[in-house]
Amino acid sequence: MFSIIIPLYNKSKYIKRALDSVMEQTFQNYEVIVVNDGSTDGGEKIVFEYGERVKLISQENRGVSEARNRGIQESRHPWIAFLDADDFWRTDYLENMQRGIEKFPTSGIFGCSYAQKMAEFGKLHPEAWFQMDDYFKRAIINTLFFTSATVIRKSFFLHNPGFDKSLARGEDLDVWFRAVLFFERPVYNFSKLVFYSHEDAGQATNRVFPLRRSLSYKILRNKLYSGYGDNFPADFEVFRNRYVYFNLFPYLIDAQNNDDAKELLKNLKREDGLLRIPYCPPFGLLRNFMKFSGGRDLIRNYLKFCLRYIYKE
Repeated sequence: MFSIIIPLYNKSKYIKRALDSVMEQTFQNYEVIVVNDGSTDGGEKIVFEYGERVKLISQENRGVSEARNRGIQESRHPWIAFLDADDFWRTDYLENMQRGIEKFPTSGIFGCSYAQKMAEFGKLHPEAWFQMDDYFKRAIINTLFFTSATVIRKSFFLHNPGFDKSLARGEDLDVWFRAVLFFERPVYNFSKLVFYSHEDAGQATNRVFPLRRSLSYKILRNKLYSGYGDNFPADFEVFRNRYVYFNLFPYLIDAQNNDDAKELLKNLKREDGLLRIPYCPPFGLLRNFMKFSGGRDLIRNYLKFCLRYIYKE
């Protein structure tokens, strides 16, 4: 039923924990595909010890997007489950996903919540599975879906591009958003069935990348986000504009992004005027403000306040 895709790049300290959490699942109808993306720390040797229980594919380092895409290409089952090598699942994770699929058989994307502290790991939510007609209204506050806690019907990848290797960050959100547009009405469970690890100090979430390699640029400018015809939900337009307003400002710390930022701002609708205020000063002045301690946090908190309380629908 499930093809479990695990990209592996220099996570030898964690890969056994991830794989053990898969082997201990109460639901056993699955295959495991680990794509070794050019690791140099010997992690693939640990995977090899699992024998025929795990399919190991090795390639030169091409990045996490290509590793996941390779795993999807090699998969044999109708549902794709993702797990990062430093995260792990509760033993009934797949069983819960299977129950959700049985309850909502026409849906194509399922997700659950995750824990970042062991004290929260495994907490069940009384609401269990529910289907969303208003995902994009929720998503501006919380995008909900997280890589190691998301299952997608494989048919999505047969009709749509997979993970975008050109994105420096947000390649997972790009897939979730497009999957919701493609399938409509995603299904979610707030139970914390996944542990999201922050142990890997190599994570680069605070690095600044070219704006053209961001999801903010793609979601506004790429034709993929306007090609869903009758399935295109009206609330996505609102979400798209607010998403870009909220995520654009960190890229202005690099002056090379100025022209692309101006282009995006020209294409953003002006109905959300309060969200536009931080971008009104000259970019050089805004850049200097963000260099001060707490400058970025102040802008983020202002935008967050607007989205949660002023533009709340």
